Amino acid sequence: MKFICSAFLFIFLLNISQVKAQDTLQNHYRHQLNFGTDNDFFAVITNKDRSYTFGVNAAYRFAPEQENFISRIFPQKKAFLHDISIHLEAYTPNYDFETGIPTGDRPFAGWSYATFATRYIFENSFFTLKTDIGVLGEISKAGTVQDWFHSNISGDTVLQGWENQIPNMLGVNLKANYYKSILNKDWYDFFGSGEVSLGNVRSYMIPKLYMRVGRFYDLGKTTSLNNSIFQPKDAVEYYVQASAGFKFIANDATLQGNIFSDTPDARTLDDIDHSTFHANVGGYAAYHRFNLGVVYHFNSGEIDAIKTHSYVSVNLDYKF
Repeated sequence: MKFICSAFLFIFLLNISQVKAQDTLQNHYRHQLNFGTDNDFFAVITNKDRSYTFGVNAAYRFAPEQENFISRIFPQKKAFLHDISIHLEAYTPNYDFETGIPTGDRPFAGWSYATFATRYIFENSFFTLKTDIGVLGEISKAGTVQDWFHSNISGDTVLQGWENQIPNMLGVNLKANYYKSILNKDWYDFFGSGEVSLGNVRSYMIPKLYMRVGRFYDLGKTTSLNNSIFQPKDAVEYYVQASAGFKFIANDATLQGNIFSDTPDARTLDDIDHSTFHANVGGYAAYHRFNLGVVYHFNSGEIDAIKTHSYVSVNLDYKF
């Protein structure tokens, strides 16, 4: 907690080293709060806990009025923002819906982490650098949160087996992603993205293709890509977005545990699928200070025992 508070303070202090103002920020809000949740309970196809079973997150984004030493990396940008977020994710195997006894090979895993990101907006594209720092294992408290939710809120069966989750470890990941417009028309557009992650939690590469239909802003201002802080204060946006891509995986600690450990662990897996298919479709809307997104995700399984997996994510933003 002390580390996270110190990191928040560090990002705020970036504004002290000011050298150059962003363009036209007087027409935008400069701060944004985000709250989101993912859950496979909302996915009507699966409607049960397995694989990536739930996630919760909160974020604070801000666009400084003037530049700092981090933002000066790309002097040709149009705008930039900083993003600080906290996340909790839980992963479970298939299980008997009545007894809560696991029936699949996927290990239980929890991943709690903070993300520190800077985004650079260009004419028809944007680029983001991220760092994830957190913990896996019992210390993440993912199992405690799920057990409490099942017992006190949803009334679902409490799963048996969290005591055998991936063991405790420190996790660090470095990420970069790039989004680029391909074709932009009045009521529809196409764009592509590529993301690379390197670390002891996950190392992967994922190229994706997107399509939007409706009324929307360009990539550097749109709701679905977390750039709505740059929308005008009287923003109105509503559209449907779909995407598809393949994820090429080198390692995944939620399945394999600590890849740098020489000690065999029966709770981890050696054989995983190193390429998975990912698709989603969702609706997004913006009205002045508020932004909302509801998205249905469909993935192919990360191990042979899990053929497919679906979950729904809901995100709400408030700008000020």
